[in-house]
Amino acid sequence: MNMQNSTEISCKSCTSELQKIRSTVKSACGEFGFDSEKTSAIVLAVDEACANVIRHSCAYSDSFKLDLNISREKNYGVFIVIDNCPPITEEQLCPKSDNPLQPGGLGLQLIHQVMDSVTLLPHNGSGNRLEMKIKI
Repeated sequence: MNMQNSTEISCKSCTSELQKIRSTVKSACGEFGFDSEKTSAIVLAVDEACANVIRHSCAYSDSFKLDLNISREKNYGVFIVIDNCPPITEEQLCPKSDNPLQPGGLGLQLIHQVMDSVTLLPHNGSGNRLEMKIKI
């Protein structure tokens, strides 16, 4: 992958697409200069965000679309997950508990722990745009 300004991949909202997403994120992390430990954490966080879309927003229906845009903004790697699923709220992005033994929200805890910022961006029309940034 040669990422000039940004890279975008589009896929159906099904778990079989997650391998392609992980591979693209891993390649981008290499271009950003992240070490292997940080790369693994970022791949896991972005994978979890995409899996959450597939599992919760799309209810495992592959009739929805999932896009991932990866870019560099100054000193940040930016990962934006875009879907055309029913809209979610900022409240739904907050981890439910700080206790990792309590069910629910563990993936959200991971995403928030790995990334420097996690933001639900305004989106015209239907769907969601989740922006995750991490300092390079």
